[in-house]
Amino acid sequence: MTDEMNLDFEEIAFEDFCEQVDAEQDDPLDALPPAKKSMVFFFVVDVSTSMQGEKIRSLNAVMRDVLPDLVGIGGSETRISVAVLAFSSGFEWITSEPMLLEEYQNWKDLEADGVTDLGAALTELSRKMSRKSFLQAPSLSYAPVVFLLTDGFPTDNYKAGLESLSRNNWFKHGIKIALALGSGVDLDVLKEFTGDPEFVVQAGSIAQMKALVRAISVTSSQIGSSSSPVTSSSRELTEKDVEGTKQEAMKEALKGIKEDIMASDPSELEGFYESGW
Repeated sequence: MTDEMNLDFEEIAFEDFCEQVDAEQDDPLDALPPAKKSMVFFFVVDVSTSMQGEKIRSLNAVMRDVLPDLVGIGGSETRISVAVLAFSSGFEWITSEPMLLEEYQNWKDLEADGVTDLGAALTELSRKMSRKSFLQAPSLSYAPVVFLLTDGFPTDNYKAGLESLSRNNWFKHGIKIALALGSGVDLDVLKEFTGDPEFVVQAGSIAQMKALVRAISVTSSQIGSSSSPVTSSSRELTEKDVEGTKQEAMKEALKGIKEDIMASDPSELEGFYESGW
């Protein structure tokens, strides 16, 4: 009888020990915060000679202003990073890697000079838009936002760059927006870039440029970093469904942005009115 009691106590003690070990192993995991989703916002910026003067000064000013506006847009469950690619005679990554918005608040002023090697920049963008490079988040990631700003037309073979991007799945599912600065822009090239003319916006003045950069940056960040939309369908949404819904939401938002800013009194546009380019 005593041996049986001792055996029972030993079994109970061992079970207690196992539960304690399991609890000790789980505690560190329970203490970890939930995994955050990542999203990269790519700014692809024309810094060729035609951008010299008020254009580049105003662009630098609005970028300094807009970066703080983007902090916290994705909420506590999203990490939004920024990558800046400048192009003229060749290209240069202003950010050597995507920088967390909270840590990238000191905009480095860009200078304008050279020709407009858009094709080279797009080829480089495709190369970096990869899990092996700028999109190497360890787990879940939202499709990126790509915002192209230019005031001219390509001086190199831009179609080679577009062809490379067209094969990039990140680019396919991302939100692509092009802002034409002034009237001397080849809009057909920008339509090819976005894949939809509704995602091409044209600014006719410095004031409009500043207002559009701010509005588009904030809105596309909000939509790009949003979670799966609610659906009445019993079918589970695929990644393609989600990205398609975001594209439609951004298209509708751009319509509103265009109407509001283009119809605004210039004096209402943050006091930055310029008669033209």
